[in-house]
Amino acid sequence: MQESVEERHERILQIVQEKEVVRVTELAAELGVSTATMRRDLAALDQLGQVRWLHGSVARQTASLNAHDTQPDRQSQSERYRQQVLGMVVPTLERHFRPMVRGAQMAAAASGIRLIVAVSGYSFACEIIQMQEMAQAGVKGLLLSPSWDANGPTAAEAERVLAPGIPTVLVERRLPADLHNEGIDHVGAAHAEGAGLAVRHLARLGHQRIALLSKNTHTRPFIRCGYLTATRALGIADDYLSPEERPGYGDSDTFERDVDQLLGLRESDGVRAAIVHTDQDAINLFQRLALRNIRVPEDFAIVSYGDEHACLPDVPLSAVATPGEAIGEAAMQLLLRRLDNPNTQRWGLELTPTLEVRESCGSQHARHHTSPHDATAADCR
Repeated sequence: MQESVEERHERILQIVQEKEVVRVTELAAELGVSTATMRRDLAALDQLGQVRWLHGSVARQTASLNAHDTQPDRQSQSERYRQQVLGMVVPTLERHFRPMVRGAQMAAAASGIRLIVAVSGYSFACEIIQMQEMAQAGVKGLLLSPSWDANGPTAAEAERVLAPGIPTVLVERRLPADLHNEGIDHVGAAHAEGAGLAVRHLARLGHQRIALLSKNTHTRPFIRCGYLTATRALGIADDYLSPEERPGYGDSDTFERDVDQLLGLRESDGVRAAIVHTDQDAINLFQRLALRNIRVPEDFAIVSYGDEHACLPDVPLSAVATPGEAIGEAAMQLLLRRLDNPNTQRWGLELTPTLEVRESCGSQHARHHTSPHDATAADCR
C-alpha cells in the first residue's frame, strides 16, 4: 500500500526527533522520495512549527544547533521567500521542457514562491517582450530558455538577454565563453555524456558501426561531441549523418534524407545500429524499418535520444533520458542562491542523463537502468 502524506510526515518527525539535525538529501534518501517532495513536506511541517527548516538541513524544535546551522538560513525558506514572484520563459511546454517547468514549479512551491511561466512558441522576439514585461512588473529573477540559434546567440541577442539586469539562470542554454563574467548561471543536461552512454552500450552489444542522426537543435552540438568522443575512444567508425550545414531549426526535410542515407549504409556498409535524436524521429525510423521488413532489434538496433515517447512502438525503444524535473529544480535553487547573494560565484551545472535499456537494442538486460548516478528507471508498460 502506498504511504500517505500524513504517514510520511510522521516518519519525518520520528527521524528528526532521533537525530536532532539531518540533511534534507539524507532524509529524502531514507524515505525513498525526491528532494522536491521532501522540501514540500518540510515546508508544511515548518509552517506548523513541528520542525525547523535550515540551510539544507532540518532540525527538531528543541535541538541545539552549531554555527553552520544557525547562519542566516535558520529562517525557513518558505518564510524567507514568501510573496516573492519569479518568472520563467520557455519556448514550449512540450517534450523535455514540460518536466523542467514542473520541477521549477515544485521547487518554487516548496519555498513559498509564485512562479509565472510564459511560453514563446520559439520566438526570440516574443521572449524579449515577455522578459521586459516581467521585469517591469517587479519579478525579482528569471529562468530563461531563449530561442536563439542552435549554435548560440549573436552578440546583440546576448545583450538583450542581459538587459533586464535581474538575477537570471539559463535553462538548457549557455552564453558564449566571453560573456561568462556576466554572472548569469546555467543548468542543463550533460548531453555529451548521455550520447556516450548510448554509444558504449551499443558497442558492448557488438556493434562496430553506429550511426548518429540528429536534428538541428540546441542539444545537437553536445550530442555530436559525446558521440565523436566515444566512437574515437572505442576505435569504431564515425557514422555521423547530420552535417553542420543545416537550413534551420528542426530541419525535417534534411533529416529525412539522413534516414535515406542510413538505410543505404545498412545495405552497403553493414551499419546495424543508430542513435536517433529526437525520440519522435526514432519512432519514425522504427516505422520505416518495419515497412521494409527490417526487424528491430534482430536486424537493426535503435537507441532514442529522448524518452518522452520511446515506449510507444510495439518494440519499446531504448532511450537516453534527461532528468527534466531535476534540471528545473536545480535551476530554481541556483536562482534563489543568486537572489540571496548577487555577487556569488557563477555556477554552471550539468545533470547526468540515464540510459533506459529496453527491447530495441537487443540487450538481454532489457528495461535495465544504466547511469553513473542513482535514479529511478522509466517504466514502460
